[in-house]
Amino acid sequence: MPPLTRSTASVAVLFFVNGAALANWMPRLSEVRDRMDVSNSELGGALLGGGLGGFVGSLLVAHLVRASRTKTIVIGGSVGMAALVPLIAVVPNPPLLLVVLLALGFTNVQVDVGVNAQGIMVQTRSSRPIMQRLHGAWSLGMVTGGGIGWMLSASGVPLGAHLIGASAVMVLATVWASAGLLDEDDPTEAVSPSHVEADDGLRGGVTGRLLSSTVLIGVLGFAVAVVESADEWSSVVMNDVFDAGPWKGAATSFFGAFMLIGRLGGDHAVVAFGRERMFSFGMGLCAGGAALLAVAPGTAVALAAYSVWGLGVSVLFPQLYELAARLPGITAARGMGAMTLGQQLGFSFATGSLGALADLTNFRVAIVLVIGLGISVIVVARRAL
Repeated sequence: MPPLTRSTASVAVLFFVNGAALANWMPRLSEVRDRMDVSNSELGGALLGGGLGGFVGSLLVAHLVRASRTKTIVIGGSVGMAALVPLIAVVPNPPLLLVVLLALGFTNVQVDVGVNAQGIMVQTRSSRPIMQRLHGAWSLGMVTGGGIGWMLSASGVPLGAHLIGASAVMVLATVWASAGLLDEDDPTEAVSPSHVEADDGLRGGVTGRLLSSTVLIGVLGFAVAVVESADEWSSVVMNDVFDAGPWKGAATSFFGAFMLIGRLGGDHAVVAFGRERMFSFGMGLCAGGAALLAVAPGTAVALAAYSVWGLGVSVLFPQLYELAARLPGITAARGMGAMTLGQQLGFSFATGSLGALADLTNFRVAIVLVIGLGISVIVVARRAL
């Protein structure tokens, strides 16, 4: 087994690569839309592919991990993502973009669940919290990828050349990180006292509680994804609402930078203030950022709104992954598969509904409606869990 420091570094690199892969092209989304000459609703329909692929991937990921191991899933998924990302630059119409994003969403879920499972196993062996910082590496990847996308867009570099270069870096990073991943997955924890098997009523009660917990973790995944993924439209919002010119791609970087700041200090903040307080504080910041964006008079205030929003999101998903991975009697892959199943539905809902609502009303109204719904569902599901 590789040393824990090497394993931690490898997992962190893969978190980084995953964040960079997803963020690299988002600052150029308006270019993709304009090249295909489609409406926001048509673009939103194509973007549903990512969520649909993730939905299918979430249904299958536990079976795939059981058939192999998280290490194999992570490496295969990362290389698959690297192969798919450059295709975004050449698809000629929304249906083909949907197909590419469907495949990208499927592979992304495999990486997502596998690398989080690896991170939790490393955290268990090191006996200290690291998940916030590992998700911070994802945010650093998002900032880096989004920043590169923004700068290359402003410089007029063709999207195809940009994404081919990004793909090559992803493959090299994955090859380096693969040697440090843990070879064997941890066994499932016991669910309850040993006499459960002899008592049908008690077993039925335990099964009902497990099912309820699994459904609720999926609902939370859905709602948190809605709150986070509305950022996917940031370059279009900055272009259409604020006429931001060369700054149209900056919102992704601001969002990711403040998410990174929150996650780098998140482990210490959770120890100092507790998980519940930090989660509630994060939701409050998300609501405040969305409200500020809805009334922002110009580019500077809009970028500040995305910054507040990103800081709020920073503490939500790391806690959710830990909770999903530790549901009693359920493997980490299955628990996180249930959570990511809801997560992918949330991504699909936010992606598709924002474009359609924006065409019916405007982006300011659409963002308030979508984020408000996501936060309301989080509040209800957390009380029930």
